[in-house]
Amino acid sequence: TSSTGRQPPLDFYQISRQQKLKSLAIFVVIVLFYFISFSLVGLLILACFGFFQSMLLSFSPSSLTKLVITSSALAIIVAIFHFLKARRFGAAYIRRRLDAQPPGPNDLYHKRLINTLEEMALAAGLRQVKPYIIPSSAINSLALVEADNSPAIIVSEGLLADFTRDELQAVLAHELAHLINGDSFTLTLVCSLANIFERLREMSEPERAPPLPSRWGFPQQGERHGGHPLFFLAFTLTSLIIALLSTLISREKELQADAKAVAICRSPRALARAIYKAHVKNSLIGDFNPTYSALFIVPPYSGKEGDGFFARLFRT
Repeated sequence: TSSTGRQPPLDFYQISRQQKLKSLAIFVVIVLFYFISFSLVGLLILACFGFFQSMLLSFSPSSLTKLVITSSALAIIVAIFHFLKARRFGAAYIRRRLDAQPPGPNDLYHKRLINTLEEMALAAGLRQVKPYIIPSSAINSLALVEADNSPAIIVSEGLLADFTRDELQAVLAHELAHLINGDSFTLTLVCSLANIFERLREMSEPERAPPLPSRWGFPQQGERHGGHPLFFLAFTLTSLIIALLSTLISREKELQADAKAVAICRSPRALARAIYKAHVKNSLIGDFNPTYSALFIVPPYSGKEGDGFFARLFRT
C-alpha cells in the first residue's frame, strides 16, 4: 500500500496469476455444462430409438449411477480438450481469421500506433503489449491474451486512418482495461464454447428437399433430410443460452472497461466519440460467427441491427 492509502496497480504477471483462478472456475463451469449437455443428448438418443419409455419403466439406482459416470467422464474429457484448444489456439485462430499482422516499420500510421500503445500501456501499468493491425477499412478493435500469456491489441487500418490521436488513445485504453480486468481470456473461452455449439446446430439443421412436381400444377412439399429435428432443437437452445451468457458477460465487462479506460486516458469525450464512430460507420471485419462479437469494441454488424426486443437482448 502506498503512502496515499491506495493499493499499487497490478502488473500483467500478477493479473495472469489471478487469471489461473478464473480459468479454473471457467473450466468447472464448462464441465458442468457438458455434463448436462451429454445427459440431455443421451436422453434424446434413447428417445430417437424408442427406448425412452422402457428406460423409465426399468429405471434403477444402478442405471442412474451408470448414466452419471458416463456423462461425467465424457464431460471431463471433452471439457479438457475444449479448454486446452481455446487456451493454446484461440488467440492464434482469431488473429489468423482476421489476417492481423504486426505493424510495418515504415508506415506512419503504424508508427503512431506503436508510440501511442507504448504511452498508454505505460500509463496502465502494462509492459510489452503486442500490436497487430487488420488490413481492413472497417473500424474495430479487440484485445487478446496469446498462448504464452503475452497481451496483444488488434486494431484495423480504418481505425488508424479515421481516428484522431486522443480517440486512438481512448480505444487503446479501453482494450488495455480489458487486459487489466482479465476479460479477454474469459470472453475467448465463452465465445469458443458458443461457436462449437453453433457449428453443431448448423450440422444438425434439417434440410428440405426441392419441391416435387404435381399433376395438378401445384408443387408438392419436399421431404426433409439432414439432421434430426430433436438434435437441432437441443443445439439451438444451447447456442441461444451460451450467446445470452456471452452477451451478459460482455455487457458488464464493457461498462467496467469504459470506466477504467477513462481513468487511463483522462478523456471521456474522446472515448465517447471513438465508440460512436465505430458504431455508425462500417465495423464489419472478417466472416466471424456472431458469437465472437463480444470480443470486439463494437459488434462487427454494429449499425445494421434493428432496435427491437431481440436486438437489445443480444446487444453488448
